Amino acid sequence: MMEYADSAISNSVRFWLCLTAVIPSIGCSIAILYHILSNRTRRNALNNHVVVILLVNNLIYELIDISLFLNYYRLGVVWPASESLCLIWIYVDEALYTVSTVTVAWASIERHMLIFHDRWYSTPKRRFLVHYLPFAILVSYIFLFHFFVIITPPCNNTYDYTEEICGHPLCFHNNRVVGSWDTIAHDIIPTITIVICSISLLVRVVIKNRHIRKRFQWRKHRKMAIQLLSISYLYCVLYIPVVFIELTQLCCKSNLFSAHFQEYTRFFAYYVIFLLPFVYLVALMESSWRIKNIFPCWCRTTQTVYPTILHTTHIAAHQPTPLESTPQN
Repeated sequence: MMEYADSAISNSVRFWLCLTAVIPSIGCSIAILYHILSNRTRRNALNNHVVVILLVNNLIYELIDISLFLNYYRLGVVWPASESLCLIWIYVDEALYTVSTVTVAWASIERHMLIFHDRWYSTPKRRFLVHYLPFAILVSYIFLFHFFVIITPPCNNTYDYTEEICGHPLCFHNNRVVGSWDTIAHDIIPTITIVICSISLLVRVVIKNRHIRKRFQWRKHRKMAIQLLSISYLYCVLYIPVVFIELTQLCCKSNLFSAHFQEYTRFFAYYVIFLLPFVYLVALMESSWRIKNIFPCWCRTTQTVYPTILHTTHIAAHQPTPLESTPQN
C-alpha cells in the first residue's frame, strides 16, 4: 500500500478506520430500513420518509463511494485508471453527500410544520404541496446541478490517478461565481439551517410543553423531536468544522487552518454517513423501541404445552323420595 510521508493519516489507517465503520453501518441501515418499510403504519408516517431517504442515500454512498475509497487506500492509486470511473466517483461523492446534508436541513424545517402546524398535512393535496413537492424539487436540483458541472462541464477537467477521488478536479471551482454558489448553497446554508432550526425546535417544544400542557401533547411529538435533534447534533459536531474551513477559504485570502487540521476534519466528516443509522437507532430506543421489533419473526418466544388437568363433576343418581317410591293405586 502506498503511503505519503506528508499525510497526517496514512492510507493503512484510513483503510481500517473506514472498513471497521462502513460494515456495521451498512448492516444497521438495512435493519432499520426493514423495520420501517415492513410495517404499513411506519411506512406511511410522514416523519419517517426523510429517514428512509437519508438511509437509502447513505447506503448507496457507502456501497459506491466508500468502496472506491477503500480500494484507493488499499492500492495507493485509483484503479482502474479511467476517466469514466473518476466521473462516477466525483459525482457520487459530491451529489449524494449534498443530498444528505440538504435532506437533514429540510427535515429541520419540516419538523416544525409536522409538530406545530400538522393541519397543513390534513389532505392529500396539502401533503403533496407541503411534503412531497418541495423535497422532490430540492433533490432534482442537486442531481441536475452536479450533472452539469461534473459530467458535462463547460471546461476541461484533469485527472490525477495517484490522488483520492482522482485529485477532485472540478474545474468549475475556478469560476468564482459557480464555485462560491456551490460552497454557500450546498454546504454553508444547509449547515446553518440545521443549527438554527434544531435549536429553535428544542426551545419551542419546551415552551409549549410548559405553558399549554393540555393542548400540546409532548409524548405524541417527542419521537419526531428526538429523531431530528439526534441527527442534527451529529451533523453539527462533525460537519461544522468543514464549513468553517470552507467559509474562511471563501472570505479570506490566507488560510487560517493548518493542512493537518483540514485533513483530519475532512476525513472524519465522512463519519456523518457512518454514524447516522446508529444515531437514529439510539433515537428509536429512546422512544421505547426495542431491537427485537426489527425482526419479530426471529424473536418469537417458544410456547410450551403443559398437560391440563380436567376436573370431573360426579352426578349422583336420582333417588326417589318416599312419596315417589310408594305405589299408587
